[in-house]
Amino acid sequence: MIVNNSLFPAKFSYRAISDMRNELDKLNQQLATGERAQTLSELGADRVVDMTLRARTSALETYQHNLDNVDIRLNYLDDVISRIDQIENETRSSAQQGSFEINGVNMTAAQYLAENRMKEVIDLLNSDLNGRHLLAGNATEEDPVASFDELMNGADGKDGFRTIVSQRNEADLGASGLGRLTNGVAGTTVTIAEDGTHPFGFKLDSLSSDGSSTTLTGPAGAPPSATIEFTSQPADNERIMIGLDLPDGTTFTLELKAVAGTPQSPDEFQIGGSIADTAANMQASLNERLGHFAQTKLTAASSYAAADSFFNSNGEASMRVDGPPYDSATALVAATDADTVIWYKGESSTNPRLTSQARVDESTRVNYGVQANESGFAELMRSLAVFAADGYSPSDPKASERYEAMNGVVRERLAETNNGVAGSIEVVQMELGLAKTSASRISERHGQQKAALETMLADIEGISMEEVAMQILQLKTRMEASYQTASIVNRLSMVNYMS
Repeated sequence: MIVNNSLFPAKFSYRAISDMRNELDKLNQQLATGERAQTLSELGADRVVDMTLRARTSALETYQHNLDNVDIRLNYLDDVISRIDQIENETRSSAQQGSFEINGVNMTAAQYLAENRMKEVIDLLNSDLNGRHLLAGNATEEDPVASFDELMNGADGKDGFRTIVSQRNEADLGASGLGRLTNGVAGTTVTIAEDGTHPFGFKLDSLSSDGSSTTLTGPAGAPPSATIEFTSQPADNERIMIGLDLPDGTTFTLELKAVAGTPQSPDEFQIGGSIADTAANMQASLNERLGHFAQTKLTAASSYAAADSFFNSNGEASMRVDGPPYDSATALVAATDADTVIWYKGESSTNPRLTSQARVDESTRVNYGVQANESGFAELMRSLAVFAADGYSPSDPKASERYEAMNGVVRERLAETNNGVAGSIEVVQMELGLAKTSASRISERHGQQKAALETMLADIEGISMEEVAMQILQLKTRMEASYQTASIVNRLSMVNYMS
């Protein structure tokens, strides 16, 4: 008799045991690794969500890496610019009236300080972090600012600042040393005029008097001129005021006072025996005062005008006097890399902050670019260079007044009232501070997002140790029962039941 072995469940039992064994291996692996699956396919329908979450987590890690780099660079920039701001404050504090003091080599203490501070500022502007020059815009591979010696003394046949300022001084003073003004007297009329149409020297701005002895005309014409006609003898202490514009954009008033007795001050002229004598005395006093102020106020303003042209700020052209000759020059020309040391060699962008960007989210960038030729840095360089370039001899009777005139310009240009001007050191600090704050907030948001994503990934990919342990115990019980059943079936034999 043939008995079909399909009547016996042994084959099915073995397959079930094998499946349970595979399941036990999987549970043991989950218990050992803490992970639900070793491949995406094992996640089933959750694999698409898992891939999406992992892609976003990876993107957040990349953005966080960018944010970490930005944070390091912003901290470094903050240290650099804070020191530059401190130097600006020190320079402003040094530029106090009455601080003139000449030492053994004909330089003031302020000059020594200016030179050392200028060298330090150049080093700070050339600072690099891991080979990246952070104050050069996007041109990060080289120093953006030339060395102190190159800037002041020139190099490779190119003129430095000392040469540029000397030529500008010649052009502003003129051959007569009167600031490119002419003056004369004819009878009872004194005439004062500019010697041509050009940007150099004194510029006639206004003419006024606090008395009634004169008829004033001008300034008017091209080039401008003015006349002072004495129609009667002036009263004692009557004043004539001539407003003069200086090359650096400032203005001052030259005052001449008529006195009945012997003049006690260079600003006074004697009332003569006749109106013509008074006019002649006034013209002589005017001539002396123009020469004096040309050597003091005009020279200081001329040096700053040269600094403005040489240390050009972002968006401005570098200029120099068109010459020789320089004492009769009538125009400025663009400085070129062939004839002049160009102080800033980095990138010049209309928006310096955009020259360095870091993408920190899909649609968000942190802008932290800085250029050494922004107005605040350039203004500090000008003020330091003017003092470093000049000399004050103890034999020069006008040295003290010229020094004080320069100090006055420093106080005005580096005044704290200018801190809100676009491109100032303080504005740059503020804008970088805002970038740092923005980056910090984005970093915090990314951290929160990443934590939430990791929790979601853990729910998909992770397992509960307790749950897996319970599943293993349940599976153990089932497997033991299956083994016992299979063992019993295995011992069955038809012979045992045949009679």
